[in-house]
Amino acid sequence: MKRILVSLLFVIAVLSCSRSVPVDLPMSVAHRGCWLMDGDEFYINENCPAGVKMAAQYGYPAIECDVKYTLDSVMVIMHDATINRTMRNASDYSKIEQPVKVTETTFEELRTKYVLESTDPSLRVPIPTLLEELEACRQYGIIPMLHSAVPESYKLAHEILGDKFIAFDASQAAVSQARNYSSCLILLDPGTDAAPRTIERLQEIGGNCGMSTMKHDMLDADYIKTIKDAGFEVQASIFPAPHEQRAVSDEVTFQLSDFWWYQTDGRKPIGTFRKIAMRLPEGQSVTWDPETPEYAAVALYIDFEGTVEITLNGRVYKLTHEQPGKVEVLGARLYKKTPGLKVRALVHSQVKSLKAELYDCGE
Repeated sequence: MKRILVSLLFVIAVLSCSRSVPVDLPMSVAHRGCWLMDGDEFYINENCPAGVKMAAQYGYPAIECDVKYTLDSVMVIMHDATINRTMRNASDYSKIEQPVKVTETTFEELRTKYVLESTDPSLRVPIPTLLEELEACRQYGIIPMLHSAVPESYKLAHEILGDKFIAFDASQAAVSQARNYSSCLILLDPGTDAAPRTIERLQEIGGNCGMSTMKHDMLDADYIKTIKDAGFEVQASIFPAPHEQRAVSDEVTFQLSDFWWYQTDGRKPIGTFRKIAMRLPEGQSVTWDPETPEYAAVALYIDFEGTVEITLNGRVYKLTHEQPGKVEVLGARLYKKTPGLKVRALVHSQVKSLKAELYDCGE
């Protein structure tokens, strides 16, 4: 009886640990909007109001959008210098053969000759203006992060959304001008600056601000801690797997990503996979690949000792813990895909707790 009671208390303790998340998870920002691929084509294209709606559907609090001027100084949303990768000819939906540069083309020509690529004909719409994107953000309660060196974009964002937007660029001169209009959050890409110089530059901007970088080799735990201790935000910018997971573990405050997901508040999982107190000999695996709805997401919590290789939605993470007690949190949004979860021991490992939850993100 005593042995049963001890075992029961152990299980309760493990389950309790599996629910705890000892790190402050970052605010998720959907990179270029919440775009989705359907085979080799976009279903939801980058940088468009449909992506704002989809971000709300998946629960993202914020999206990134890229601002450019047309030849006649209309602010539109487009990442690339040309429209060729994301747009088609409006007349017959054929591919655009010659380069069409946004800054060398009038707004009228862009709006009448070309449409966004989508497998859904109803979403083959003209290039969106910044105003249309901002109005969609207001409609769906999404915070836009304007990747922009166009000061007028910050002025318009403030007119539409007040201070509920983020100004972001590598040009300190450009993002500093957001302070002319707003007390919004400003994120500066510091290039290769060391942490002390980055702090100096953020102090020059003043107010609510922080840094953002794509350089995952630069943004280590010490760099993150130094910036945060000085009172500033830190964003990991489209880090590839497995580096975005390390950034989460090192406690960045923002995560700009094409795939990372952890929007579980107010949602109930439709499926759960759980393992506790499990020995995992070298080379042995556990897998979970349930049927999923069209729009889905998965969150994984794992506390272990040893070295494991985690595959989630086709992305591979190699993690080492010298002792249990730290819960790793991974997440991914899914579209017409299963989680494809596999945890394989690279050395003899002890999994204290593993829990994966599947969520339906349909409307």
